[in-house]
Amino acid sequence: MRIAVAGSTGLIGTALVSALRSGGHEVVPLVRPTTTATSGGNTWDPDAGTIDARALEGCDGVVNLAGRSVGERRWTEAEKGLIRSSRVGSTTLLATTIAGLERPPSVLINASAIGIYGDRGEERLTEDAPPGEGFFPDVCVAWEAAASAAAQAGVRVVNLRTGIVLSPEGGALGRMMAPFGPSWLSPYRWGLGGWIGSGRQFWSWISLEDEVRAIAHLLGSGLSGPVNLTSPELVRNKAFMKAVGRALRRPILLPIPRFVLDVVLGSQLAQASLFDSQAVLPERLLADGFEFRHRNLDEALSIAFGS
Repeated sequence: MRIAVAGSTGLIGTALVSALRSGGHEVVPLVRPTTTATSGGNTWDPDAGTIDARALEGCDGVVNLAGRSVGERRWTEAEKGLIRSSRVGSTTLLATTIAGLERPPSVLINASAIGIYGDRGEERLTEDAPPGEGFFPDVCVAWEAAASAAAQAGVRVVNLRTGIVLSPEGGALGRMMAPFGPSWLSPYRWGLGGWIGSGRQFWSWISLEDEVRAIAHLLGSGLSGPVNLTSPELVRNKAFMKAVGRALRRPILLPIPRFVLDVVLGSQLAQASLFDSQAVLPERLLADGFEFRHRNLDEALSIAFGS
């Protein structure tokens, strides 16, 4: 297959491109002008609304993982605007471009997030669950809707509702492990970390390997619409952080009070990324025959941290 990948230099994109190429597929990276020299990809500029449509012509599939990092900066009004526009704008550009091709791909796999569900407490969340309320659920709804032009043109569209991807190199786990910047400053690596608040909130996770394997599976699947990319194992935050401690061979003994995280991250980002409870189940992925390689959190974290 010939697969175009937007967001190909990010955490998931880098791993996906490597896996696809190892599987014998041809990968067409779509990269911003500032990264073209190092990645050798095809230039697109979502901010300017420009893309070379020829790079997509004749592709079998397109995977869009583009979007500004959610957890690296405080959620000021300006930052929230950039988070939204980087997702909705890039998806709109890709979807409308795909819809106008003479030989469009058969599938567009578009990133989304379990943040669409908001803070849901004890509720078990399958793909049939309605969106939650708040800034990021609203962003995710608009993000998924932005792919509608491709769907209306007959392209199968899949929305990846991804949970916490287990890698210390980036994403939500990487930010949590190093809230002050350098990884060596991580309180967890010094035995000073703890669970978040009460620790009762559900954290839905997936290993980086299973994330990539699920995307590859969906490229050849018949599924369309939302698909939850999370492990079937439901874990509360306290158990999650205890498992992090075991993987790092460091004690996890006390909770981290909310006010500390509000000061470090800002209250809105802290709520959405750390305190929201989302017990998400990958119902459609399992029903489609996908087999998770990493269902056990301890095993997955040990692999992630190389312990």
